[in-house]
Amino acid sequence: MATSTTVNRGEYLAMIGLVTTDQGPNAEFVEAFRVAMGGVDVQLVGALDGLSLDEIDALAAHPSPYPIQTILADGSTRDIDLSLLAPLVDAGAREMVERGAGAIAVACAGNFPDIDCGVPVFYPGRLLAGIASAIAANRRIGVVSPIESQMESARKNWERDGFSVAMTYASAFKRDEFETAARVMSDPALELVVLDCMDHTAADRDEFARLCGRPVLAALPLTAQVASEIMGG
Repeated sequence: MATSTTVNRGEYLAMIGLVTTDQGPNAEFVEAFRVAMGGVDVQLVGALDGLSLDEIDALAAHPSPYPIQTILADGSTRDIDLSLLAPLVDAGAREMVERGAGAIAVACAGNFPDIDCGVPVFYPGRLLAGIASAIAANRRIGVVSPIESQMESARKNWERDGFSVAMTYASAFKRDEFETAARVMSDPALELVVLDCMDHTAADRDEFARLCGRPVLAALPLTAQVASEIMGG
């Protein structure tokens, strides 16, 4: 299922395709990009769209060294390995390009492989690492994963990029985890805290910064803003 929103901006109109790791529409993703990008047409497709519940459960049943929490159309979640989601995300990106997208945003901060689809592709995890490296002079940061089982793979990714990392986790949908994670990340030695999940909104970023007292980057608003800079929103 694809969702879209368009705001006219004179003669100029481009389209960006958002590819989630989920099933069904995600109004918050679309809205974040719509606000950031002005007259750019924003369309979204889920990597799990068109799959049956049995097919999704079969994917979730595989052992996973790098689990990604996915959201189904009924609101339930499944943890699916990134390697199994990657070809589905790739297919979704190609579908969006066929519909006319001039750029693609992978709506997940996981370490996805390159997608060769003929247009620019925005990878939130790479954007977060690039901005964090420019801000954190001593490369001492806090990273908040969306689920506990993703923390170790996330730690390895960030350490591979040269950061010294304090880790915790917090679902965007569980306020108790969010508040606990903020307390963990209140260490004044941390130069920056990264909300390493696209489900955390700009409002979540601001609230987390208030609770932990550290500067905070969040994948969703950052990716939308960078896409706006590239596409002229």
